[in-house]
Amino acid sequence: MSIVVKNLSYTYSPKTPYEKQALYDVSFRINKGETVGVIGSTGSGKSTLSQHLNALIRMQNGEAEVYGIDLKAKRPDLKKLRATVGMLFQYPEYQLFEDTVLKDVAFGPQNFGKSKEEAYALAQEALEAVGLGDPAIAQKSPFELSGGQKRRAAIAGVIACKPKVLILDEPTAGLDPAGKKEILELIERLKQSFVEIVIMVSHNMDEIAKYCDRVLVLSEGRLVADSVPRELFSNPANLEGTGLKLPHAANVSYALRQRFEGFPVALTAEELADAIATRLGGGCHE
Repeated sequence: MSIVVKNLSYTYSPKTPYEKQALYDVSFRINKGETVGVIGSTGSGKSTLSQHLNALIRMQNGEAEVYGIDLKAKRPDLKKLRATVGMLFQYPEYQLFEDTVLKDVAFGPQNFGKSKEEAYALAQEALEAVGLGDPAIAQKSPFELSGGQKRRAAIAGVIACKPKVLILDEPTAGLDPAGKKEILELIERLKQSFVEIVIMVSHNMDEIAKYCDRVLVLSEGRLVADSVPRELFSNPANLEGTGLKLPHAANVSYALRQRFEGFPVALTAEELADAIATRLGGGCHE
């Protein structure tokens, strides 16, 4: 198994008046090749969980192993871990800082010990992978890029370090519909060529339903579901008590199933349109 977490618990500000337990005995495994969504309402523990996976938050209780790196060890190999697990925070374009795009993307590899020449080669490869390979773009200031280009440049800065795991916290936040689609399709392509595991932390159920193989559902610090999207989003009762709602297409298809026997679960607008067309084409007059 590439990522194994067992009985992970975490408390902020323990033994103080501000003590708050964020995670309770969370256990799961993630295998190579999976895209896993982590969902939950605000305060459910999503960010606390994801930040454990590259030791931005150090473990208190439980066990965790990422590609053979024991996170509970007294001195885990943090440099190796952070080269293995790339993390993209919400609005990552605000973290761009160098005077050219190429320099910004090369910063990570250099920080992990690559020579300037090696780092620039890795940066150029990453820029090409995210669709910013034009030398004119590479020499621009990152602050001259469009919003979508800035997001892609930030992703390039993470994948230039050749991580095996890519964690994305609300990867489409603040983007228009076209920009969201562009970023999500880019993430899919990266899993084919650059990374082995993608973990998406998101409030957007439609994106989770369409792009993830599995979904981990957190509620008040507890893992309350670990399921495939089609099963999880087949019934609103599966999300009861979490503060979450079904994706739009799944919600409509659920309502139609209450009226029309045999109507399938639809996760996307395209699936819903096909299901309705098939139903109408079958001569339904109910």
